[in-house]
Amino acid sequence: MDKFPCFPVYPITRARSGKLEDHVHLARIFLDAGVPLFQVREKLASDRQMLAILLEIRRLTQAYGARFLVNDRVDLALASGADGVHVGQEDLPVPVVRELMGRDAIIGLSTHDRQQFKLALTMDLDYIAIGPAYPTRSKDTGYHPLGEELIGELAELSDRPVVAIGGITPGNAERLWNRDVTSVAVISDIADHPDPGRRILEYLELRK
Repeated sequence: MDKFPCFPVYPITRARSGKLEDHVHLARIFLDAGVPLFQVREKLASDRQMLAILLEIRRLTQAYGARFLVNDRVDLALASGADGVHVGQEDLPVPVVRELMGRDAIIGLSTHDRQQFKLALTMDLDYIAIGPAYPTRSKDTGYHPLGEELIGELAELSDRPVVAIGGITPGNAERLWNRDVTSVAVISDIADHPDPGRRILEYLELRK
């Protein structure tokens, strides 16, 4: 299995009802839908609370033979035995993250413009995220939407998987896949859907 599987959808958990248990609930739904890798993203929980959630998710992913990444927090990723971490432009530098996490860890980085993406191509990363692709309220990056054309242009430059994020829906995901994007990272369109598992399958139907 490749470190970053070429799966068309890369879902991200969040506490949609304000309850931390939502992360575990969504993780189970993702796994039941056949997702081999997902990310856990939580900004408000205490470290102790988050560690308990991540340990439970670790138990689930081991049972399913899948993997998960932690957003931003290298310390919690290490403490919980996560398979990797996704970091942003203001987090620990990638060389430091790699040294802490080790060679086997999956490391991804968020980029938001041409310069950041090209710099990421020189780093020891397993995938590069680019966005926002479209307007989104799930994650405030402070950057304007990049659009499909620029994302496709940058994806063509990469020798590693490229993940588009921001405003993704089944209505636009296929256009990104057709522009050399490996996977689409989705938060609200899946996590906030009345049937998240069904929503994932709707994305996968587009790739058949």
